[in-house]
Amino acid sequence: MKYADVKRAGARTKSLMFATASLVLAVATTGCGSECVDVYDCRSENGPAPAGQEWTCASEKCETRPIQQVPGEDAGTDPESDAGTNPEPDAGTEPDAGTETDAGTEYTCETAPYDPVLGTLQLQAGFETAGSAPMPDDVLAVAVTPGPTYAVYAVQGDTSADVYSLGIWPDLTPSSSPLFNVLAPEDRGATSGIFPNRFLVHGAERLLAGYTKSGGAGTVSLYDVVTPGNSSYVNSPGNMSAAAFTSGTTSAFLINSTGLSAINGFGIYALVTSSDPMASVKVADFPQTAGGNGFSAVANNGVSVFGFAVPPDYTNVAYAVAPSVVSAALSSNTPFALDAQPQIDVGSDFNAASAFGDGVVVKRGAYDATWQFVTTDVSRYSLSADATPGQVVIGERTPVLSFVDQCTSVTQLTHLGSDLLVGIEDVNGERLVRIRAVP
Repeated sequence: MKYADVKRAGARTKSLMFATASLVLAVATTGCGSECVDVYDCRSENGPAPAGQEWTCASEKCETRPIQQVPGEDAGTDPESDAGTNPEPDAGTEPDAGTETDAGTEYTCETAPYDPVLGTLQLQAGFETAGSAPMPDDVLAVAVTPGPTYAVYAVQGDTSADVYSLGIWPDLTPSSSPLFNVLAPEDRGATSGIFPNRFLVHGAERLLAGYTKSGGAGTVSLYDVVTPGNSSYVNSPGNMSAAAFTSGTTSAFLINSTGLSAINGFGIYALVTSSDPMASVKVADFPQTAGGNGFSAVANNGVSVFGFAVPPDYTNVAYAVAPSVVSAALSSNTPFALDAQPQIDVGSDFNAASAFGDGVVVKRGAYDATWQFVTTDVSRYSLSADATPGQVVIGERTPVLSFVDQCTSVTQLTHLGSDLLVGIEDVNGERLVRIRAVP
């Protein structure tokens, strides 16, 4: 069984997840003749296993086997199973969530073993950790400046939210004084109906955050790092996510929302910060099937990923967009049709996304019957573009982190240079962990 610990996910958080809808990315094909990469693929493809059975992924094939129980550990003996007891899980499969560690003791988050950095998360082949640092409480989103010196910023708060400096990675020294109030002056002091969003983006010496209000209104907040007095607020109803885009002399924040300034409608909007004054441009149109906004990311090579949610269950879809397509929309002031771009195959829902080198990483899983998101893995998709003008090649799914339980949560995904910065929370507190591909 999965243990879905609810980490400050109140009714507001859950309603926002579905009202605005998270982006979905998915499993790409696992190779010729392959059926699965992990147990979740078997469940997704074949449904629940028969009573008393469980799915396993052995040699890239889905198989069922009787549900096994791990034998108890005798006091003072070697913790490995005695000869003749139940066999170990097949290579490549996840340990069975819900098995027992001690005779008569159910596997729980209290009895689970925790790595001091990754907790109960399992780092997959091809990746390694490259340092960690404590993270303050109540962080909604994190952003990092380009290197080689990485300044880390965060949005903290709930109904009232502020941007704070967390210091220089990895020796973080969080400031006790905020740099900037995410809320526009007319919205400050409200005790309800204000919903700061879980994104913070750095681009062209500015930080972009956002919030929405009851009824769908919203604002994006632009903090000028160099000249704070030039900071501003821009109308953006339904803003859900954003990413920074640069091409030549053009710099812009790409905002997944239902409008920007005086332009309206589901889509992707650019707040062009390289123009004077700043300009608002609609970059992409969503199809009529779109029922909610999703997540956004821009890889290091400029390939964008944009998504939206599709009713009635608000499952999300995602599309990869070549940088030349975005640049053409910006220069011509003519939006492209998002659903005409290469679609990333969908195998499960997910509720977070970030650039990770020349690719995108997503936090996959599904909502359970109580509307809590149960995470299965964090996976990466490589993205390459413009070998054929306007086209994107989408790589296969590569797991980065797998979940054997829900005792350790991933609360943040952002990028630090070409690496991934992951927010992790469990009984050992909250921390940021840097993960990179093994050279």
